[in-house]
Amino acid sequence: MEKKINYYNRISALFFIGVGMFFSFYGRMLEIGVWSEPGPGFMPFWSGIVLIVMAVFLLLGSFKRKEWQVMPPFFRLADSWKRVLRAFFAMGAYLLLFEHLGFTLTTFIFIAFLLKTVFPQNWKRTLIAASATAILARLIFINFLETQLPLGFLGF
Repeated sequence: MEKKINYYNRISALFFIGVGMFFSFYGRMLEIGVWSEPGPGFMPFWSGIVLIVMAVFLLLGSFKRKEWQVMPPFFRLADSWKRVLRAFFAMGAYLLLFEHLGFTLTTFIFIAFLLKTVFPQNWKRTLIAASATAILARLIFINFLETQLPLGFLGF
C-alpha cells in the first residue's frame, strides 16, 4: 500500500508542478505589476508559484515518508451524498434569493439551513451561529469595506 500511495503522490506532484508552471508562464505573458498595483498577470503568476512550491513539498515528502496513517473516510455516513446535494442546492437558492431578500437575510437563511440540515445542530446553536455570521458578514462587507451588496425589500 505504501508504494502505491507514494507513487500516486509523485504523479500528482508532477502534474501540479506542470499546472503551476503553465499558470506562471501565462502570468508572465501578461503584466504582473507590483504588490501595491497588481496587473492582470499578478494572480496567475503567484498562484502558479505557490502551486509549484506546494507540489515540490509533496514530491519531496513522497520520497521521505515511509508509512502513511490511515485516514477516516471523508463521507462517514452512507447518505452523505444527500448532504452534499443539499449544500449544493442551498448555494443555488442563495444565488436566486440574494437580490430579493438582500445580503444579510439571505446569509442568515443560508447558514441556518446548513447548520440545521447539512451539519445538524440544535435550534439554539443554529440561530446564534446564523445570526452571528450574518451580522459579522454585514459589518465586514457592507459597513467596513463599503461594498455595494443588495439590501433587499426589508432595507437591511
